[in-house]
Amino acid sequence: MFRRTIVGIFLGALCCVTLLAGCGGDSETTASTKPFEPHATLRAIGGTVRTDKPRLVIRVEARPGDENIRSVAVNLPPVVLVDTTAIGKICSEAELESDDCSDSHRLGSARVLSPAYDGALSGPVYLVSGSGTLPGLAYLLNGPAEVVLRGRVVSKGGRIQAGVDDVPDTPLKTFELTIEGGKSGYLVLSRNICAAETFADGTFTSQEGQTHRQRIPLEAECGN
Repeated sequence: MFRRTIVGIFLGALCCVTLLAGCGGDSETTASTKPFEPHATLRAIGGTVRTDKPRLVIRVEARPGDENIRSVAVNLPPVVLVDTTAIGKICSEAELESDDCSDSHRLGSARVLSPAYDGALSGPVYLVSGSGTLPGLAYLLNGPAEVVLRGRVVSKGGRIQAGVDDVPDTPLKTFELTIEGGKSGYLVLSRNICAAETFADGTFTSQEGQTHRQRIPLEAECGN
């Protein structure tokens, strides 16, 4: 059974919702004199037109000297919708507790680098049924340690919002969440994303209560 270690990291999502420089300063003075400005990117790999289901990669970085992240909430672009026909078997809380989610439909995968570990943590990401109308997220990571991260998914203003709350004070270097695309992918485009720019909106809160908001453009290979 996974040892329930919790690391301060974003998603959801997922889930969300995610996805580099260094987090946590070398000294108290350094951390206090720099603004809290983690940075995120969002990239679509694959199709770009309506009804396409590209792979989405969310990458998050925190600069040297930034405070550790306490919570994150990300609204995916309004052109990214849930394909309800693709939703397969969702892992239950009981299956998660017994490390038995492998037969469930996977949302994607995650990879994390943290100064707290000697190497990368990586593994699958699953939707987990919960008490609300939308499932939560579980990141089952392996590497130097076995780590289970939890996230949440909500619908806000017609958009998918994923995030994580009350993260322990743990440094983060990089976080990358890949949401699978293709026929079995959960997410689908509502229009051609090369026709006009579209954005996700991220809100990061530090352990000291600082807040950083970022509009995150959805990047794609659109040709000439």
